[in-house]
Amino acid sequence: MLKSVLLAVLLPAFSFAQNIGFSKQDSTDIFMQTAEVSAKQKLNSLLQDPQSQLFLADFQKKFPDAFEKEIRYKQLLSANVDDWEMGLYDERKNQLDFLKNYPAKEKLSADFQKLVETNIRWNYWHLLLAYPIIRSNLDVKLARVVSLPAVMTEALDPQKISDESLLNAEAYRNFLPFFITYFNSQEQKFAKYSDQVKALSDKNNYAQKYLKGKVLDFTITKMVYDNCGRITASAAKYWISQVESDNYRNLLLSHCKETLNKKEEIAKVKEEKTQSSKELLNNSEYPVLVGLDGKPFNFAKYKGKVIYVDFWASWCGPCRQEFPFSRKLHAALSEKQKKNIVFLYISIDEDPANWKNAVEQLKLDNGDHGHSGGGWNSELTRKYQINSIPRYMIIDKNGTIVQPDAVRPSNPATLELLQKLIGVS
Repeated sequence: MLKSVLLAVLLPAFSFAQNIGFSKQDSTDIFMQTAEVSAKQKLNSLLQDPQSQLFLADFQKKFPDAFEKEIRYKQLLSANVDDWEMGLYDERKNQLDFLKNYPAKEKLSADFQKLVETNIRWNYWHLLLAYPIIRSNLDVKLARVVSLPAVMTEALDPQKISDESLLNAEAYRNFLPFFITYFNSQEQKFAKYSDQVKALSDKNNYAQKYLKGKVLDFTITKMVYDNCGRITASAAKYWISQVESDNYRNLLLSHCKETLNKKEEIAKVKEEKTQSSKELLNNSEYPVLVGLDGKPFNFAKYKGKVIYVDFWASWCGPCRQEFPFSRKLHAALSEKQKKNIVFLYISIDEDPANWKNAVEQLKLDNGDHGHSGGGWNSELTRKYQINSIPRYMIIDKNGTIVQPDAVRPSNPATLELLQKLIGVS
């Protein structure tokens, strides 16, 4: 791995002697696939130093398998947790001592030494958190994720994990998905997921709480890259939209293209199957929704009332974060005002069952509910250009859309705006 860790960043034109380094290069390293040429050149220059190459060769002889992921993941399956942690602890100490006492250490550049030390330190945490996740994933009979003794992870402060300067170290990059998976699982009381869309959503929402900048971009990209075949097109599209980096977004669009196209075709077929119900309201300019009772309706149902529309999905964490504010908005209105407005929650979940379950679990009882079949490819999302969620829209009493991209419930200005449109006290 340390060969991959340190040498995978090199330009293709540069090659090392075959006996220099520690492991096979990881062809799925999304960081290296999208890295700027200047960053590769910088590390290329750093690692071309003959002294760096000599150190790598000596390190590999001393610790031949320490950074080999496939070998280490197999080893953890046959180890008990205490032996595994103690072994990793001793290994880290021995590797750091090797660097500290290396006879030609003064000839190694400070940047090279920092890169080696970073990989050694984070490889410990990577392999420690890999222990419960890999073992739990392989044992389908387990209903819960294996948890580590709290003392083993108490030194990991989620608030101090995000550090862009560490991304050059592959051990840190390997650590990040396990960190998100394990600590999100801890928040879920280590219950296993049965819904992969919710699993990815919860993990990425956790990442958004504690990571930022390039570290967050890398982590979300890695999570989607590894799971796009297990989630819906809607969820994939949403999380791709949350990635700031053009390089990462393009990588995901390319990598997930086949899955997204396939799922969108399925969504299109589902939409065609509901065409007969849509024809019932084909005299209206509004797209048709399906209520919790299974009956079709559209915005015309509420003519004479103000409609505050909330576009959401069961897997959307930011959507859920706004729901308490929606309840407060509703509660702040007088009884007369409530008779003149409807809070309409419209789900773009591809699976109606996920929508209905979320409505029940979240106790969204302060408004009406509708489902837009077809997800991102539905008639409604195309008509109103819904490219990301949460998204809000306000329709006045005459049926005119006065704000196609309205303020969120958490915005202090929302209440006053709605009261003005309602027009009664």
